[in-house]
Amino acid sequence: MKEEVENKFEWPGWSLKNNPHGKDFDIDARKRMVYGSEILLPFIYKYKNKLGDFILEVGPFFNPLTSIKNFPEKNICYWENDLYVLHWLLKYNKFDPKIKSIYCNLNEIEGDSFMELKHETYNYFNDLNNTSKLFNSVMISQVLNYVDYKLFLIILKNFIKKDSILFINNVIDYGLPKFFSSKRPKNNKEIINTIKEIEYEVIEHEIIKSPFPKSQPNDRLILVIKNK
Repeated sequence: MKEEVENKFEWPGWSLKNNPHGKDFDIDARKRMVYGSEILLPFIYKYKNKLGDFILEVGPFFNPLTSIKNFPEKNICYWENDLYVLHWLLKYNKFDPKIKSIYCNLNEIEGDSFMELKHETYNYFNDLNNTSKLFNSVMISQVLNYVDYKLFLIILKNFIKKDSILFINNVIDYGLPKFFSSKRPKNNKEIINTIKEIEYEVIEHEIIKSPFPKSQPNDRLILVIKNK
């Protein structure tokens, strides 16, 4: 049983046995990460009838919340900056043409990087005859600590419809500190204020107390927001 559990979390490119991140990414940390990410699922299912035909999931890593298994009728695009994950996602989704994995350097999302992302995403839309070239809904789970989150949420507006729904799941300063962005959010209030400033509407927001106070001292923020 122990070996089966370890194999489940022995992800390509992120070895458990050769883990340079110590307790920040050992098997217990990986279990907490998956558990924390899936907290967003009930909120996604709650709005299932409003997700639309085209879904974007940002930074799914090895635990995508949206897949052909739980959303077989949807067209799903992943933006991911880990090449091991991109290759794994192709096999995980059985090369389904409705599912697309696109390399996205979330740490450098301006200039040439933005243009390449736009080009690849538009190719995906063209292949599926999406003439609007816009997503209907977006999942962003445990990503904001690793990016210039304000810039990212602004740029995201280029890819989403008016009234599209976004789902955000984040714990301040929780994850792999080595990869944290200096422009990550500092507290939950800042995230909410920033979202309002850049013209998103907060539909639902919930603070969830940490079940792991020693390893995750800060509370979890869940947001459902709408693009104005």
